[in-house]
Amino acid sequence: VGVEDHARPARAGAPLPGLRSPGAKAALARFTAAPGEGGHLLVRDDASRLVGRGLYVCRRPECFEAAVRRRAFARGARLAGGLTIDPGLGDGLRDEG
Repeated sequence: VGVEDHARPARAGAPLPGLRSPGAKAALARFTAAPGEGGHLLVRDDASRLVGRGLYVCRRPECFEAAVRRRAFARGARLAGGLTIDPGLGDGLRDEG
């Protein structure tokens, strides 16, 4: 399974291709679009404490970058306005598999 396959944010009930094991959700990083000044901001939320659609991507920085490049987070969040994404947000991801 390539990076592009892992770069699609998925709902928790629909794991990414290649991550269909019972522990698949733990292998994913959760993000959500938090309301902020002038729009929404993508924030990391592995504890699932924030409201909003959970957007999941594998814990590899290259998968995060591919999702940003493909505008997958913005589409997955289903927002009427824009979504601001800090490019450094993916730097904290690491492959735990």
